[in-house]
Amino acid sequence: MSAAMEQDGSSGTQAVERLLHVLEVVAGSESGADAGTIASELGLSPSTVYRLLGVLHREGYVMRDSHRYVLGRTVGALGLALHRQVVATPRVRQLLERTRDQVRAPIYLTAFRAGEIILAHIAESRAHPRIAQLHVGFADSSHATAFGKLMLAASTDEAVARQLDEHSPLALTSHSITGSGALRAELEKVRRDGIAIEVEEYMSRLACIAVPIRSSGGRVIGAVSASTTADDFRSRADLIELSLRRTAWTVSSELSAASA
Repeated sequence: MSAAMEQDGSSGTQAVERLLHVLEVVAGSESGADAGTIASELGLSPSTVYRLLGVLHREGYVMRDSHRYVLGRTVGALGLALHRQVVATPRVRQLLERTRDQVRAPIYLTAFRAGEIILAHIAESRAHPRIAQLHVGFADSSHATAFGKLMLAASTDEAVARQLDEHSPLALTSHSITGSGALRAELEKVRRDGIAIEVEEYMSRLACIAVPIRSSGGRVIGAVSASTTADDFRSRADLIELSLRRTAWTVSSELSAASA
């Protein structure tokens, strides 16, 4: 970056560009960056850099970690919003709505990002409403949800161990898997079958089935799932599974084509 950036100017565009450049430097290092490094890299004075960092800190774009600055929560929120928009394209939403009408149940599109489950879209209707108690995050209940099991099954052994350390499997219902050994056996079954099922593990009298969405390279990046009553699921499990597998395959193809 040239020293021309250091010249004073009242241009709003210049101020915005400087803020963005500072944010890029902070994002460019896994451990963040200190003010001196930012100033040197951008050709700005320390006072200018501290002023820009103050604005970014106030708005939540950066946080102070000792003497270094790292990305803040606002950047994380923008990243999640981008992920939702990229995954839940109009074509994908149309596919989910069609599946909802076929299986007569709400359809959920979830994306997996850095160990988090992002609820990207819900295809529901008055006849087939979403689960009222469904919440965002699922950090402490991934072991009890079908799409959570898919995410864990696609993770490395180290990531699963870390997840279990941070969020010990809780007994949400009497059917929830709580033992680490039982959970690992369940995840192995999910990998083998390419599908995850939970019956009354997340909520009593509720069942959910999830099929993975894969990238062009075969990596699991999300899931398509359906929820219904446990009794209804037992009577129509094969039909729901077949429809979800077809939808997940088509969604995977759509997303791969869009990113090509």
